[in-house]
Amino acid sequence: MVKILDNILGRGKNAKSEAEEYEELDLSEFEGGFKDEPTNMYIRVAELSGLDTLPHLKKELYEGNILIIDVAASKHDKLLFDRSIKDLKQVVSDVHGDIAMIKEDQVIVTPRGVRIDRQKLK
Repeated sequence: MVKILDNILGRGKNAKSEAEEYEELDLSEFEGGFKDEPTNMYIRVAELSGLDTLPHLKKELYEGNILIIDVAASKHDKLLFDRSIKDLKQVVSDVHGDIAMIKEDQVIVTPRGVRIDRQKLK
């Protein structure tokens, strides 16, 4: 009786472990079909390490891209962090976008037409 239950519940000697069932996907075969399609917007990942990176970040926003910015390096310098966020907020105001903290060290900035929902999905 126990042997039958083990077979039904998958605990028999023929049951595969999760590691054996794992199959790695090659995502390159899916990406190939999208290469020739026109793109209106990118999601860019950036790091705010100093004031010299701000012009590049602003340019990306004016071009209509979404930025996910790692601000960990700039949080140690309060003056740098505050000035950078102030400048980003000004650009967000110019392009009618949105800005919000994702985590303690990450900021997301969006261009016109993209709003950030500040409530988590459950």
